[in-house]
Amino acid sequence: MIVTRKKDIDSIREHLADARSVVIVGCSECAAVCRTGGSEQVKEMSGLLADRTVCATISIESPCDKRITSRDLKRLTRELEEADAIVALTCGSGAQAIAEVSGKRVIAALDTSFLGMVERLGRFYERCSQCGECILNDTAGICPVTLCPKQVRNGPCDGVRADGTCEVFEDRPCVWRTIHERLSARNHPERFTAYHPPVCWSHHHVPREELQGH
Repeated sequence: MIVTRKKDIDSIREHLADARSVVIVGCSECAAVCRTGGSEQVKEMSGLLADRTVCATISIESPCDKRITSRDLKRLTRELEEADAIVALTCGSGAQAIAEVSGKRVIAALDTSFLGMVERLGRFYERCSQCGECILNDTAGICPVTLCPKQVRNGPCDGVRADGTCEVFEDRPCVWRTIHERLSARNHPERFTAYHPPVCWSHHHVPREELQGH
């Protein structure tokens, strides 16, 4: 899930300085779970922009999916023509998809933080760095690239403390210690010594795209 947080309303207003009419678009998936772009937040934004004409509001299931965004925005053809801008309560990918589909100026109302794991509403953890070279099968399902502040891919560094805690975050155990304990408990300690070459960043040029067979 993509974790987002609200931008300061003054910043949004600044970017809307010359826009007297807007359409507000929310996300009923990730942003709704984060309570940054669901129906309640869309309604809240409508109130915060009450000094402008809100031509329409809509929550899209997956605004980052251009097919779904295109389908849903077709219902607002007239309203979009009347609007000076669109306020997007979505992740950055969603805001860009809305801009490409609509051809309108889009003001992003949220900051995109990271790909998160949900523990409960309002509490999210970063567990994946999307490096493209996943080693979870050798690390007992724990990503050291994300959970180690040094992104060490092969065993603990020299900075691990005597009590097993991380030298960077004293209140956290070294992630490689946790990996070793879990591998041992599952009777696969040999995987702890598996070598993983550094990520070849030449394979990760940006922007990336992926074409998959159907």
